[in-house]
Amino acid sequence: MGSRAEGSAMPEACDRGILSSPMLFVLAMEVFNHVLSWLDSTDLLTVLGQPGQVQRVSLYADDLVMFLKPVERDIQTLKTCLQIFGDASELYANLEKSVATPIHCSDVQIALVRQLLDCRVQDFPCRYLGIPLSIFKLRRCHEQPLIDAVAARLPLWKGNLLNIAGRTTLVRSTLSTIPVHTSIALCLSSWAIESIDKLRRGFIWAGAATVSGGKCKVAWSICCRPRELGGLGVADLRRTGIALRVRWPWLLRVGQARSWASLQNKEEKAVMDLFKAATTSAVGSGESTFFWIDSWLHGACVRQIAPAVFAAVPRQRWGTTVAEALLGFAWVTHIAGPRSLRLIAEFVQLCREIERVHLTPGVPDTFTWSLTSCQSYSAASAYSAMFFGCSKPLGAALIWKTPAPPRVKFFFWLALHGKCWTADRRWRHGLQDDNSCITCDQSAETLDHIILGCVFSREVWVLQLIPTREERILDWWTTSRKRLPKVLRRGFDSLFFLVGWNLWKERNGRTFDRAARQPRQLAQAILEEASLWIAAGYRSLGALDARRAG
Repeated sequence: MGSRAEGSAMPEACDRGILSSPMLFVLAMEVFNHVLSWLDSTDLLTVLGQPGQVQRVSLYADDLVMFLKPVERDIQTLKTCLQIFGDASELYANLEKSVATPIHCSDVQIALVRQLLDCRVQDFPCRYLGIPLSIFKLRRCHEQPLIDAVAARLPLWKGNLLNIAGRTTLVRSTLSTIPVHTSIALCLSSWAIESIDKLRRGFIWAGAATVSGGKCKVAWSICCRPRELGGLGVADLRRTGIALRVRWPWLLRVGQARSWASLQNKEEKAVMDLFKAATTSAVGSGESTFFWIDSWLHGACVRQIAPAVFAAVPRQRWGTTVAEALLGFAWVTHIAGPRSLRLIAEFVQLCREIERVHLTPGVPDTFTWSLTSCQSYSAASAYSAMFFGCSKPLGAALIWKTPAPPRVKFFFWLALHGKCWTADRRWRHGLQDDNSCITCDQSAETLDHIILGCVFSREVWVLQLIPTREERILDWWTTSRKRLPKVLRRGFDSLFFLVGWNLWKERNGRTFDRAARQPRQLAQAILEEASLWIAAGYRSLGALDARRAG
């Protein structure tokens, strides 16, 4: 579409007519697809002037895109074909809903298309299957409908009815999936990603479309990490788009018979870097593997083995295949620039590696995806690979696996990052003058002290037959659970969350409501809430209570 060839892309919308059965409709459209393919294979349509253009027609359900020369003969042929198909199947093309998009057409040609087809003529971008397609870079006004679609799914009237854990689940399952379809084909601009992130961030932290920085308890970059890395599991849209678009170079290499394989496409650097890092090639005939940039030398690429040699090769030579490069040692002639001692040493080493490679004519090259056990591409593995090198906070993955209500898990996730507003944290931020514990008035009120170290908390834990000492709550939790048999660990996790959550609510009740309970009263309230948890389906807690009672 982006070359200087005359033509017009015309999405045609077909009315289903009397064919109410979906299967009959599919069968009819399959016949129509064969008719269009037959037209393309005959001389009834003018050959397109774009070199390498293989596919003239794209048909999905009742949405058709077809490339034509803007000449009267081709247009009349298409109209006749649509009329014959309509008479045979009663599926008539609705030209009033169709759009003709000119590609480097003159005013005379555009007038001819408008006269013969009697349809709307619209410049790029044109929408096909919900994606704006263009031969130019998309402007903000073209990406705005996607942002509006995300905003339209924000149930702002429900924002105050859902707790923060529920809003997070809604963002992960709904708002984060809307841009996926577009991101498969297009690279969203930074502005579009930031606009969508603003909506998602506002709904999570405030249940509104916008939110001030003070209400955002954890940095958004951390929220967009996987849960096992300390995040909320909210999709990072930039990384998601890259992981989705890696499928195109992968499909291009594993199956060059695809209709779009010969189309010229601008490579996206981040996509190609991930593809090169994740794939290795087993050379057969060497006709599909690139000599300079693919990992074909026993799992390594030329850049890794001989970086100085690779740096001396012009970029125009990177697309040379292994078969072409090894023919008459053509790869040696690609090396340009001054010869240094390091380059010569790496050249000798590269020659030794190449001598161990033997091409097998007629055997296709095979590519393997190193990030999955099945050695095939998956978007999930590509997305996870972009977080390699990130540290895993202690207990991050275990928090979300614990049988407990979502809002309790979210509280301990905030505790993991030290974002709970205790008296000590408020004192460090200059928000209050004293950081003493409101329960014992003996130590600084940190979250570790509230849940484990306070004399009040220790008495509550003793009533649960679990002695404690003051240390980091996640360290104590992960260490204590390892001392138990595996069958009791999930129940212990639920109990730890239950007691810690109630101790935090007791602290809040004393701070804001001036309501205090004795340790035995709180322990009784914990037992009553435990029965509710068990009735809600957290049966591992019931198994632990039964074992303790026995």
